[in-house]
Order: sequence, then C-alpha cells, then structure tokens
Amino acid sequence: MRAGTRWITSTHHSAHRARRDGAGGGKTHRATSGGVKPTPTIDPETAQRDRALDVLIVGAGPTGLALAAQLRSFGIRFRIVDRSLDRARESRALAVQARTLEVLQSVGLADALVERGNASVRLVLHFEGGRSAEVRLGGFAAADTRFPFILFVSQAETEAVLASHLTSYGVSIERGIELADFATDDGGVAVVLRRPDGHEEHLRVQYLVGCDGAHSTVRKRVGIAFEGDAYLQDFMLGDLEVDPAGAVALEPNALHSFGGRQGTAMFFPLGHPATWRVIAMSGRAMSRSAPTTLQRDAPLASDLSLSELQAVVDGATDGGVCLRAPVWLAHFRLHHRQAARYRDGRVFLAGDAGHIHSPVGAQGMNTGIQDAWNLGWKLALVATGAADPTLLDSYEAERWPVGRALLRYTDRIFGVFTRSMSSSAVAAWLRRSLVARVLPRVMRSERVRAFAFRFLSEFSIRYPRSPVVTEGTPALRKGPRAGDRLPDAEVARSGRQTTLQRELVGPCLHLLLCGPLDAWSAHADAIAELSTRPALVAVRYLTRSPVPDALVDGSGVALARLGVRETAQYLIRPDGYVAYRCDGPDLTGVRQYLDRWFPSRRHPVRHDGGEQSG
Repeated sequence: MRAGTRWITSTHHSAHRARRDGAGGGKTHRATSGGVKPTPTIDPETAQRDRALDVLIVGAGPTGLALAAQLRSFGIRFRIVDRSLDRARESRALAVQARTLEVLQSVGLADALVERGNASVRLVLHFEGGRSAEVRLGGFAAADTRFPFILFVSQAETEAVLASHLTSYGVSIERGIELADFATDDGGVAVVLRRPDGHEEHLRVQYLVGCDGAHSTVRKRVGIAFEGDAYLQDFMLGDLEVDPAGAVALEPNALHSFGGRQGTAMFFPLGHPATWRVIAMSGRAMSRSAPTTLQRDAPLASDLSLSELQAVVDGATDGGVCLRAPVWLAHFRLHHRQAARYRDGRVFLAGDAGHIHSPVGAQGMNTGIQDAWNLGWKLALVATGAADPTLLDSYEAERWPVGRALLRYTDRIFGVFTRSMSSSAVAAWLRRSLVARVLPRVMRSERVRAFAFRFLSEFSIRYPRSPVVTEGTPALRKGPRAGDRLPDAEVARSGRQTTLQRELVGPCLHLLLCGPLDAWSAHADAIAELSTRPALVAVRYLTRSPVPDALVDGSGVALARLGVRETAQYLIRPDGYVAYRCDGPDLTGVRQYLDRWFPSRRHPVRHDGGEQSG
C-alpha cells in the first residue's frame, strides 16, 4: 500500500477528525490485512488527463445537478456521475421554495422554472360530512423577494431545467457510471468508477461529494453513521389521472386534502407526467405500534397496485374519486435520519445523503439544493487557491444545524398531522369542529401567513455562529446581520431596472459600498486595492443619486432594508449571505477579513465557462 493513503472503511471516525483533517486529510489510516483490497493506483496517462480535475460529484439528482451548476459558473473542473442509466421520470418532490428560486436565479434558471410551475395553488380541505374550507398558498406579504410564493413544479421538471442548463455549457452528465471505490490521501482522492460493461476507470480528484441519496455509497464507504429511525406509517403514492365518482370534484390548480376515520388522501396538481399526484394512508396505518427491526430496515419504496390505492382513497373520500391511468405507483416509508457529520477530510455529503425526513413543508429537495449552493462556492475558491482551505470547515458548521433543526420541526408537525388524522372520536371532532372552522380564519391573518412563509421559504435560515462571518466595527444597528440572507429590493443600474440579488449574487464576492459616493472618495486607494482582485471581489456602489454603473436606489427602500443611515459596507457571499458588514466608510475591517479567508492566490480563479476536463 502506498504511504499516505487511507482506505475508506466502515469505521466511524469522530466529528473532530474531519475538522482536524482539513483539506489535506491530515493523518492517514493504513488498511490492515484480511481481505482489504489494494489501494487504487493511477496510471500516468490517467493522472496527466485528470490532473486539473477539482471535484467529482456522485449523484445526478437535484442536489448533484445544482452543485454542478454552481461549480460550472466558477469554471471549476468537475465530473458528475450517476449509476442510473436515465434520470428519474417520476417526481418525488413537488414544490420549489422561494430561497431555492433565489439561488437558482444567480445562474439564470429561476424564471425558466417558474414558467414550468404553478405559483397560485390553493389548498382545499375536505372534511367528513361534505364540508370544505380553503387556504391560499400564494400571494404572501413578502416584499423583499421576487418570489413571494410556493412554486408547485415537479422534481422531474426541476431536474430537466438544471440538466438542460449544464448541457448547454457542454457539461456531460455521465449516467450508468457507478462509484466502485475510493481512497483519500494528503493530495486528493483516488477513485475507481465502474461502467455497465464492468470496465473500471481510475482517476484522481481534489474533492469528492456524495449527492447519492438516502442509500449513499459515499456515506457508507466513509463510515459516517446515518442516525434516526423510520416512521410507523406506511404510505401509498401514485401519479395518475382522476375522475369524479360522486359529489367530489377536484378543481384544477388546487391541492386537495381529504381526512377521515378511514384514512387520509392528498391530491397535488402535478401536470406532468400525470395530472395528479396522490399520497394516501389508511386509518389503520395511523395507529400502529413501534416499527420492528424489519420495518426499520425495509426499502424506502416497494410495489403498489392500483386497487390497493383505490381502496384507501375510497376510505378517505367516501368513494368520491375514481383513479385510473397510473404512471407511477409505490408503497413508501418515511424516515427521519441525519448523517453524524457532513465531511470527512476531502469527502463531503449533501442532500439526502446527509438528511432525510418527512415531506411536511416541502423542504427536502430545497434543503439539498441549498446544501449544494453552500458547499459549491467554497469548494470552488479553495480548489483554485483563492481561499484558505479551512473555509471548507464552515460547510458542516453552517449546514449540519440546518438539517438537525429541519428534522425536529418536520417530525413534530408530522406527529401532529398523524394524530389529527387518526380514527379516534376525539380526532374526528377536532377535524370537524376545530380545524374546519379555525384553520381558514387563522391562515387569513397576514401576520400568520408571513410567519409561515418565512419558515417554508427557508428565508429564516441564518448562520450567525458560522466561523466565516464577521460583524465589523462600528456595528450597524439595523439591517441583515453577518450570516443572514441578503434581502432583495428593486434598484436601477445604468438606466435599467434590476434588483440587489441579481446584481450582488454570483460567482465571486461582492463588496457593496452604501451611501453618497463623495463619502467614499477619501478611501479611493483602499477601494482601488480591493478592485485589483476582480475575479474574487467585485465592488459595487449603492446610492440614491443617479451615478453611472452604480446601483441607484431612488426610493431609498434598498438602503432602508440594509439599515443604512449614512454609509455602510456589506460583503456578500456567492450564495447570497452576508459575510461581513459594518457601519461607516473605513475599509480596514473588510480588508482584514479578506486577508484572513482569501489570502494571495496561488493561481487565479477560473471563470472560463466551466467545461469539464478529461
């Protein structure tokens, strides 16, 4: 075995090990005798071809595709592989949240996705006895975003938009390629890929990212525990067509929920590849005892017949809906699990490889895409030598607590839901008397709707304790703090209307200097020094007076949202969060921040179109 190489085994390493290892892997393991295969070796031709390969992405679902899109925007050399021969045509996720649309906006994909989806869906609640109530799911009072809604669009459409974007830039999504093995050393990761015909390819990369789902090969090989359990209930799912069989009529552009003693069923307007998605659960399934070991280890999905699904839907709708023409049918079990850590040296986990939970709130795919966006820019800047390698420590520090909080919230909400949908007399009374009368009134409150939207949209996610965000001095009293999302607002630039996020979120850091331009004239030399690194930092001005190429806030709304009274400065990360901020025009603090995390580079950041090597 070559010195300095460690095999990825099933040993569970402690969390501090990943942080100590840093980008280079730190101390190394050596495999012991007894059936351990030899370390992957790289032939000179392969090593020469792949010497510039920065990242290997394993998994081409929404998380992997999103990571690829961001790496491409930085010009990073990467490959993306998936063992499936084709992308999934069925849709597991059904909604894209506002924060996800904001990050996809930075690569020009948000509007294309909105065009394919439905932003004006209503929720119609159907109760026993034929009563119903309606709740609006759009038109939230959120002025600081272009996307004040939940976009109902299938996961298949989301993947198609991302894949088309990558293909347009010459990126090949390599399907039918399986991760067979990998090992890390101080210089990178030695990887073995296997094709359907059994042919193996050996290559080296700087970093490996597992976006390969709940049954992640990367997570298992690196030995990271997937802690949690399975829910008791067994769910049924179908993408199909629906005909009325009684008094029930499913209005289009509405989400319909049926709850009763015999079961529950929810119909989502899918559009493609079928008109409706139904998720159903029998009343008996809501009263089960704790899951057995066999149930805990059962596959996440298994076969389902149309007659089985129809029987449960009949119980929920009192026989009011007839199902036909199924495109996809499945039993599925929900789990709530999280990886013990998201990093081991040069190996990272993102999306379902790091966390799975109930679909309450439509958070799963969105959280995975935002994992990717958080990690992508950090990998890009470290791989190209533009950032200190310890910047990568902040990925787990920022995203692991988000995953943990998400599991807790969705677990509690899911518990309330299943209890309220049980077959007990008390639950039935609550549905008829409380939910039917109170919930619609509550959801008409703009304050309640605004609170719900901040949670569902994922705008409430903040990183105030991150090691890579800093509140400078003098401190700003108002506005988004370091680690907060940059709020959006309309501004003008060179006579055209635009927004803060469109101008300040992209493949570099943006330093926003706020206030009258003459207030910054005394600091011209410091600004010029910062401007000598345009591939890393772009300097922008935000002022109320019309100035060529500045962001002009004629109404003062943008400056007010940023808490600016006279002058202030914000350093915006490529994922749209505030890295540093302070009051006043003194740039000493931001220069020190940049020197700490983004010292002199070994070679320039690449923004060359992002075509892959090899």
